[in-house]
Amino acid sequence: MAAHAGRLAAQLRFRPLAGLRSLLSGTSTPATLRQRLRAWRHGFSATTWLLFELDRRSPADYVPDVKAGAMAAIDGPVARAVLRNKLLFERVVGRLVRVPRVLAVHERGVVTALQPGWEAEDALGIVDRVLETGQGVVAKPADSSEGRDVHTVEAGDGRLLLDKRPAGREEAARAIAGEGTLITELVRQGGYAGSVFPGSLNTLRVVTMVDPEDGEPFVVSAIHRFGTSRSAPTDNVSRGGVRCVVDVETGRLSAGKANWVLEDGRFVELEAHPDTGARLAGTVVERWPDVVATLLGVVRRLPFLVYVGWDVAVTEDGLVVVEGNHSPNITQQVAGPYLADPRVRRVLRHHGVVA
Repeated sequence: MAAHAGRLAAQLRFRPLAGLRSLLSGTSTPATLRQRLRAWRHGFSATTWLLFELDRRSPADYVPDVKAGAMAAIDGPVARAVLRNKLLFERVVGRLVRVPRVLAVHERGVVTALQPGWEAEDALGIVDRVLETGQGVVAKPADSSEGRDVHTVEAGDGRLLLDKRPAGREEAARAIAGEGTLITELVRQGGYAGSVFPGSLNTLRVVTMVDPEDGEPFVVSAIHRFGTSRSAPTDNVSRGGVRCVVDVETGRLSAGKANWVLEDGRFVELEAHPDTGARLAGTVVERWPDVVATLLGVVRRLPFLVYVGWDVAVTEDGLVVVEGNHSPNITQQVAGPYLADPRVRRVLRHHGVVA
């Protein structure tokens, strides 16, 4: 497996990756002028035009970027509050399903413990608590997205690890001392997802909607994100992770794709993980039926959550709903065009997104 990973890494390193630097920086994407003009005319960005491969597919089947504001208005103010605020999310959704516990909050230089045993004078005290107990934590801004400013702090074999690498107490404390930072429990993942890439929590992004005709929730689509050496300690595709489409009927994964692996303007399919060589294509998500049943059960209890992008970790101890995302990015349509699904079209017509 290690030899395979080395060969794959070498192949990727020497591919002619047109526009790679600009794509990684997020400033532009390697689309031709013709593609950019066609994307603009249909309401897409050059990036989504390439992601959805719209040179060979019908743009009419996809919700374009210009509809992002209308998509964001599907959920009402209560849903938006619950989904945007990670502390409120824990308090509301955590009553129904396992979510990462918020242990403490760091704000205005003060640490406020929200769980017994996490009292500390400052961020250094949180680090010392990790060293004393061996319990890892995740530090994340209360309103962050796409894995920005997220750090993990762990202790093992007498060493302190910041984002999976050795670090000193003061360095770790500085990393977690941001304004409005939540200190949450670290979810440890084993099984298939942990073996694919152990350097991050590898999560499913599952989009659900509520049918306006019968009030029943349904799964729109799902992708599985896997971290890489570029994205660790997160699995975010925007930061260098790999995504696989999940067949919602079977839980089977497609080949992976990454934003940084292109050839001739198209995303290269990765049959295996670029760092570990672990198989991606054809792998079945463990406990996939439980994932579907759990999320639909939450929405039935909280029906104001009309349109949500759920981040779910499948661990050896069960499912953990890491986050719920308000108005998930329409790039989720890499798993399938929204407007080609009659149920989704019905939801979007009901909420005024499409005519």
